[in-house]
Amino acid sequence: MEVRLLDDRSLAIPLSRSQVEAANRLHEHLKQWRQSDAALTALAQALPGFDMESTILKVVSINALYGTNVFAILRMAEHVFLVMNGDGRALRDIDLVERLAHLPATSESGVARTHTSFASKFAHFFIDPERFPIYDSYAVKMVGHHLGLAQYGGHRERGYRGFVTEFAMLKCAVDPGLTNRQLDRYLWVAGQYREYLKNPRSPINRELRSLFEAPPPECEPDLAQIALGNLDCGAGRPGGFTGVQRVDRSGAPNRRSSGACTTRA
Repeated sequence: MEVRLLDDRSLAIPLSRSQVEAANRLHEHLKQWRQSDAALTALAQALPGFDMESTILKVVSINALYGTNVFAILRMAEHVFLVMNGDGRALRDIDLVERLAHLPATSESGVARTHTSFASKFAHFFIDPERFPIYDSYAVKMVGHHLGLAQYGGHRERGYRGFVTEFAMLKCAVDPGLTNRQLDRYLWVAGQYREYLKNPRSPINRELRSLFEAPPPECEPDLAQIALGNLDCGAGRPGGFTGVQRVDRSGAPNRRSSGACTTRA
């Protein structure tokens, strides 16, 4: 699939590499998430295959650490095992995630379910992070925020396929040299900061909330960076930033593109 070539000036809401780097520096202050990602990387290295036992451990780990709301754990593990030991390895990227996401009905459970967020994270951590960007609500909203839903409406296919196209468009516009994980961390951190600016009581990640409410002095310039383009949701609200100066808080509770880019479909 050929991805429409953009530069940062073509984005509805501009995004610079420096903003992505700022979000990644903020992510380094999130001890629990650093430990979680390190644990998943260690598991992938220790158990590179997809035998049944390894698959159960991987499914349990993704679901527990990333809260993907898969309740039929053993049923999902068996499904992943069958896909990965059948024709899964030969599937094209998006097709593989969609196959993993579709948990078929069984005689015991007559309901088929789709777990796209789970499948994208499983593929990201245990197959290849550069082939499979993470799909979740913050990533979807922030990609659409920067591309502009009306301007790029023709690319908004449903599900993971449309998201991958849009993710690649945004990556090309900012800097094709970014890794998927760098851009993913920006989308996740900035997406939650945008929700926090809109409403400090939004149900965001607790560790990020603590960082937003009481950032160490070295984090304030990075928060100001990621707020650029997102202040339409809450400039001047508790936790909001103007420039690098912190605004008083209330006691609220818890680019550059140098060549054509393609993505697999």
